[in-house]
Amino acid sequence: MKYFFFTLSACLLCACGESFLDIRPSVRQRVPQSLADYVALLDNTGTMSVSSHALGMIGSDELYLTEPSYNTFPTGVNHNYQKRAYTWEKQIFEGNESSKLDWNDGYKRILWANLVLDGIGNLSLSAGDKAVAEQARGMALFHRAWNYYNLAQLFCPVYEESSASESLGLPLRLEPDLTLKIGRSSLKDTYRQIIKDLDVAKELLPVNAVTTYRPNKAAVLALLSRIYLQMDDYQHAYEYADQCLALSNELLDYNTVDVNKPLTFTPLAVGNPEVLFLTTLSGQMTIYLRMLTTTYMLVDNDLYNSYEDGDIRREAYFLKNSDENFNFKGSYDATSYSYFTGMATDEVYLTKAECAVRLGDIPTALAAVNNLRKHRFLPDTFVAWDVRDADELLDRILAERRRELVFRGVRWEDLRRLNKETKYAKTLTRVLGDRTFTLEPGSNRYIWPIPLEAIQVGGYEQNER
Repeated sequence: MKYFFFTLSACLLCACGESFLDIRPSVRQRVPQSLADYVALLDNTGTMSVSSHALGMIGSDELYLTEPSYNTFPTGVNHNYQKRAYTWEKQIFEGNESSKLDWNDGYKRILWANLVLDGIGNLSLSAGDKAVAEQARGMALFHRAWNYYNLAQLFCPVYEESSASESLGLPLRLEPDLTLKIGRSSLKDTYRQIIKDLDVAKELLPVNAVTTYRPNKAAVLALLSRIYLQMDDYQHAYEYADQCLALSNELLDYNTVDVNKPLTFTPLAVGNPEVLFLTTLSGQMTIYLRMLTTTYMLVDNDLYNSYEDGDIRREAYFLKNSDENFNFKGSYDATSYSYFTGMATDEVYLTKAECAVRLGDIPTALAAVNNLRKHRFLPDTFVAWDVRDADELLDRILAERRRELVFRGVRWEDLRRLNKETKYAKTLTRVLGDRTFTLEPGSNRYIWPIPLEAIQVGGYEQNER
């Protein structure tokens, strides 16, 4: 509890920029003293329901900027790094960027989770409060694992078992004492800690949470499935996907919703039966992440053209603008410019399908992917796949994954892991006038640099670019 003010005002010490030191606690802030206080910290959606996916989204192949849009993009320290990220420059940060960065905000959420875990452990609880405390502990462990996993996809190498013990992972802060000097762990230890937290959270969280802003047991299983898929452990990824769907397998029939709203697809993430855990990229994108707004960002043409006739997602997710280009208008968005980045059953079906075909179970793979697709097509246009060749079916499932999980932050993760397979390795290209920029498979530039203030204060080894 003694760390609370320090947490809010000096998160910078090991994670954030020096500007964070200038923030002073409000007189209305108070040291959490009760179980209700700690639960309230976890339920603070303005902090805990935002995710670290911005750099991966900017760097992925889902979007592009025209040369005029790129040239007229705002300047200044909080915008320059976005332009550099768009072209995968060696140096992204110049220093003094705002606290609204993937690294900074991710570690802030980890810090809050640690504060809850430490504080609850020191409370004297009545018998009636113990169940609530255990659930809060499970929530905090999930949030810590969720944020460490997302940070690892941006600031660590892609996971390969043969090199994970030697590769640089993240500084693993497991308590709220910011005075402790914590170096970067190995990548293997980073993943071990994430999985360890989730293994405990799985036993503590309920099957049904009161809101999708809170993780439940199915969300834990979905995240474990995603993690093991990233690790190429298809057996475990399949098992966790299957367990998740045993608890929550509902899909929304897109034939039943209004997909023609001009800005955001309805229904919203809150109340959508597919959503297992709700986070968004940012509620202030027009201020901090302007590159990802419709003012600048356009949808990759190859991506748009990959949707078949009768596929409702083409109208649901995209909107043609006055220049005959396409903007992304949302999938599970809660509000405009607040892209859904959480966990949902559609992703779990696709993970199950991919893992099943990789494990040689073609009937199960077909059942999973066809069940998803029939909820996305007009009834008179849907044709179930009946592909018996494993290679062809895997090609289709991976293409379906790109179409379904568009602009959720997942594409960056998929590019990283699929680049390990020669067949699926992809060179990304940006064209700005007569300048062409490329990102080669396996490039060190798939690992983003850590913000400069974090390097200076934490003493961390910077990523090679």
